[in-house]
This record gives sequence, C-alpha cells and structure tokens, in this order.
Amino acid sequence: MKLYEYVIRRLIFMVFVLLAISIIVFYLTRGTLPPASALAPYVTPKMTDAEKLGVAQSLGVAELGCPSYSAYVARASGCIVPLYQQYFSWLKLALTGNWGYSQIPGIAVGTTTWQLFSDRFPYTAELATVAVILTVVLAIPMGIVSATHNNKLPDHASRITALAGYSMPLFWLGFILQLIFVLYITVPHGSEQVGLLQSSGTLYTQCALCFSNPGSITAYTGFPLIDSIVSGNAAYFWDSLLAIALPAFTLSFGTLGALTRVVRSSMMECLRQDYIVLARSKGLRERTVVYRYALRNAILPALTITGYIAAALLGGAVIVEDVFSWPGIGAAALDASLYLDVNFLELYTLVAAVIIVVANLVVDVLYAYLDPRVRY
Repeated sequence: MKLYEYVIRRLIFMVFVLLAISIIVFYLTRGTLPPASALAPYVTPKMTDAEKLGVAQSLGVAELGCPSYSAYVARASGCIVPLYQQYFSWLKLALTGNWGYSQIPGIAVGTTTWQLFSDRFPYTAELATVAVILTVVLAIPMGIVSATHNNKLPDHASRITALAGYSMPLFWLGFILQLIFVLYITVPHGSEQVGLLQSSGTLYTQCALCFSNPGSITAYTGFPLIDSIVSGNAAYFWDSLLAIALPAFTLSFGTLGALTRVVRSSMMECLRQDYIVLARSKGLRERTVVYRYALRNAILPALTITGYIAAALLGGAVIVEDVFSWPGIGAAALDASLYLDVNFLELYTLVAAVIIVVANLVVDVLYAYLDPRVRY
C-alpha cells in the first residue's frame, strides 16, 4: 500500500473513531447527569418555570407536551426527549459550529463555547509547544550521554532525573519553582525586594528580570510570543518568554524522564549492532558513529513518544495551568467540570481526541519518511 493510500484510509477511519468518541462523551455528559445540567448556560434563577421549560423545549431536550419544568427536572414520563434524538440534534449543531454557550463564573458568562475555546487554545498550544521543545532539547542529549556512558556518573545522573520526573507531582514542582524564583531569590528594587520572576500570568511586568512597561502588541494569531515578534516588540516578547518559562519547564520535567529512557535504551541497542562495530573498525570518529549512524536509527522510538507527549500537552495541561494561573483550555476545563458546563467539556474532549488521533497519524507518516523500510 502506498503512503498516500494509507493516509486516506486513516483519515476515513478517524471519522468513525471521532464519531464513536462523540457518542460516548455525549452519553456521559447528557445521559448520566441531571437533565438540568445541559441547561445551566441558558437559564437563570430569575427566570420563571415556564421560561425555563421553553428554553429546554427550544434546545430539543424537553418534549413539547411536558407540563412543567419541575416535571422535566424530575424526569417525568413524556418530558425527556430520547437521548439518541438529543444526540443527533446536538451533532447537527456542532457540525455547523454551534457548540452552545458557556456560563463559567469569572471566565465566560453568556459567551459562546467556541469563542471561549478559541480564545484560550492559543495559550495552551504555545505552552505545550515550548514544553515539548524543552523536553526534546534536554532529553535527547541526556539519553545519548547516558547510553554512551553506561553505568557511569552521567548515566546515574540521567536515571535520577528520569526517576524524579516520573514520581514528582507537577503541582508540587510548580509550587517549589514559584517559591524559589518569586520568594527566595529576590533583588533590591528601590526600597523593596522584588522577586526574580512573577508567580503567575502570561506577561511578567513586576519582577527583577521584566520590563515594567513592555507596551502592547497586535493579536494577529493569539499566540503572545509569535504576535510580539510580528509586532516587532522585543520587550513584550521577553516578558512573555519569562512568563512561559516556569510552567513550560514544569510540564517538560514531567515528560523528560520518559523520553530520556526511551532514547537511552534505543541508543544502547543500536550501539550493539554489527554496523556500528563495522563503522568503528573503519576508524570513524566516535562522534560520527554515535550521531550519524546510531542516532538515526534510535530516534524512531523517541519520535513516537514525542508525538504522544505533544498530543497530551496540547489537550490541556490542567494542573500546571491551574497552578500558574495560565488562561488555557485546561484551566477552563477544570472550572467547567466544577460548574457542570457540559458544552465546554464536550468541545474540550472532542478536540483533545482529534489532536491525539492526528498526532498518531503524523507520527506514522514520519516513520515512513525517516525509515524507507517501514511499509503500511
């Protein structure tokens, strides 16, 4: 099978996978929760029962013959529209871009769910991208050094780092970093001590390393780092980079150990192969043997793990975003779960599923591109 045929088949299969996921998500958010949970963004305490019932009927979740809103809430016979009919009505609206409204206190009151998601997704995407870059930049050299210095000091240090990344709770690491760089490391500023960094936010303006007045930028893409570059505002770029440093490092440290161990084991396996022995017997430099021959074959398993890491982080780093008050979709999803905002939870879950499925497809395509021996 040719590669493009494989991609087409996977894309068709992806449609059915996402359809199945949408059915599961819809059942969990609408079929298991109280009937009124789907109406939370649309009704207010000041509305009469008749008005609430009218809203429920207009949304297609209450039958037109239902006598009262209290009967609908009590799941009286003839009041609840069958769940499969609700699903098809919801799917039709979702496919047209109508995901309803969100009513998360302090975040979105009467805002469309899609608008809330699209406003916050760039922050999560930027945070995840920086975290993945940090993970790759740190993990691959650590894995190589660990493999080429097996059972020596660099290998032991790499193992300890990997174990710490596996076992350390991210919220705890985030708090520790905030204590160190905000409270413990301070610099005199006038008559007071100022922390090296701030504790939260997407733009640091009150710290020792920050510009207090970075100015403003034009939101071309919604990504602060990219928009600051396009706008030509170096001060804003620097303050945004400082703001993303701690949460990105916290995220990357949690995934650093996994990628490091994969690179180490793959490199050790490749270094034992016959072609490596042959390359060394020809008198090639060790650097050439390691990076030109061994690494090219050892990088494939690491590519798979990197794809999974990127997909997981893009889905929303809930804990880290909450600790650092990062206005991404992960923090919004946490608040949505607390207030039973089923509209946002449905959109969030399905977008996360799309990201994971697409990431798997991209990894498979890169496999075939990097290794001609791979056939689908």
